[in-house]
Amino acid sequence: MKLNLSSTEKKYLQEVLSFTEAEKYIKRFKNKIFVIKYGGSALSDKYLANNFAKDLVLIKKLGINLVVVHGGGVQISETLKKEKLDTKFINGLRVTDEKTIKIVKKVLIKRINNKIVDLINQAGGKAISLPGHKKNLIEVKPLKKEMGFVGKPKKIKIKIIKNLLKKNYIPIIASLGFKEKKVFNINADTVAGALASSLSATRFYFITNIKGVMDKNNKLIKEITPKKAKELIKNNIIKGGMIPKVETCLNAVKKSANAAVILDGRVPKLLLKEIFTTKGVGTLIGKK
Repeated sequence: MKLNLSSTEKKYLQEVLSFTEAEKYIKRFKNKIFVIKYGGSALSDKYLANNFAKDLVLIKKLGINLVVVHGGGVQISETLKKEKLDTKFINGLRVTDEKTIKIVKKVLIKRINNKIVDLINQAGGKAISLPGHKKNLIEVKPLKKEMGFVGKPKKIKIKIIKNLLKKNYIPIIASLGFKEKKVFNINADTVAGALASSLSATRFYFITNIKGVMDKNNKLIKEITPKKAKELIKNNIIKGGMIPKVETCLNAVKKSANAAVILDGRVPKLLLKEIFTTKGVGTLIGKK
């Protein structure tokens, strides 16, 4: 199989996988859409952030369409603290008033989105910034009034994303939306799950800071059915902050995504290992 890669890129790939093993996956996923939820906090490790950018460029060159969604909770909290503004959360969501939404918008776009775009472009890719409130991309349904400018996706203009993919771009989507010309904050996990469903993504990759779904003996579960995942939540084996992550994946798979994978963002070259090897590195949640 002829790969349109430079000698440096081939060498980088061979450090992780064998082309013989990777070939079947390259053929299987050619022209498919993968949605990746990338935590803003992952950018704080320069080595891993550069690795991630290189991986995306290679995956794109191997014929897979990529859409990246990010949040930035840590950086937003840091900035609000510097500005001496209080942060209040209700059910894990940040209450966002007029002052806060300005900071949220600034941090997500200038500090995180533009940084991801730059890293990918420096690695030889073709990334483009696409905040959710621009071009009327994500229309929101506002949450309760006491939440302020916080919403959940109501309508996504998928055509905008598909047109960018046709032009070989990697859209980098900041978790913002709009309602009647006002900007709204949206939970990034929710945005990523909604996009994976709307685009009928072949894979929805949820990059987090844990290995994946663990069993009662704290061993990684490589593959799990929705039914089994629900049982583990019920039996308190999947617990705490892992529950909303798994539920986001279950929701995406229940709608239109083919499968969701929870991955450990601390593993170098994790996407290459997960996509192009039989072993993989995370927990795959299939349709059944």
